[in-house]
Amino acid sequence: MYIPDKELYCGIFDSNILRKNVLKSNNRQVVCYELELFHTEAGTSYVNGQRYPTRRGMILCAKPGQIRHSDFPVRCSFIRVFPTGERNREIEALIASLPDCTYSENTEETEELMGLFAKLSARLLGSAPDGLHTLRVNAAFLEILYRIARICHGQTAEHAQPALAPCVRQAYEYINEHYAEDCSLRTLADAVNLSPNYLHTVFSEGIGMTPYAYVMRKRIEQAQKLILSGEKSMLEIALETGFCSQSHFNKVFKEQTGLTPIEYRKKFLERY
Repeated sequence: MYIPDKELYCGIFDSNILRKNVLKSNNRQVVCYELELFHTEAGTSYVNGQRYPTRRGMILCAKPGQIRHSDFPVRCSFIRVFPTGERNREIEALIASLPDCTYSENTEETEELMGLFAKLSARLLGSAPDGLHTLRVNAAFLEILYRIARICHGQTAEHAQPALAPCVRQAYEYINEHYAEDCSLRTLADAVNLSPNYLHTVFSEGIGMTPYAYVMRKRIEQAQKLILSGEKSMLEIALETGFCSQSHFNKVFKEQTGLTPIEYRKKFLERY
């Protein structure tokens, strides 16, 4: 496993914020494995002289010793993996075998991968380091690496879903589609033709959290993606993800991530 923040870290880079009025980065030699998922169709990345026009869904896998630079503007989620030798030899061999550049052609797959990058970043920032924290961080990283490897090999990522009773799955899928709308217990119960009390019980047993907690988790996960996109104000994000006010959004966001939405965005922008 990798040690969070020492051997493995993740964040977001936006040249319009961190390199404003700069047209290109300097040539540099890569010292670690660099996995980058690009958000926008702008700019160009170069690895060992090879030109890669950036667009949404482009995945760059740079390796130690390579020379790279970028023509701005670019915006990407990134992971830095520092070599550890024998301890993670198989993982690093897999990263080294990936092509320098791959383009994901599946919009849904790209969105899911962006969500996984955001989840990894949230886990890196959200807890004090301990054994369980390290395990969760590495699990999130391995899921991303697995998805990238499948994309590089032309395979579609699998969509793993929990084995649930039909009524629970129906409520689960309803929340996934309507989390930004009214998802009160009564609304959910009416949607799946169950009593509110019974739905609360079977949903909690099947999913491992109450319907309300799952709705809040979905809203915050989507809010994290929107925050990192840098395209909307915090009020717009709050309303778009189903919160009635920015203050309520700020309260729930901090409860779940340990940071306010503004602190969350700032942390990611500072990690490049």
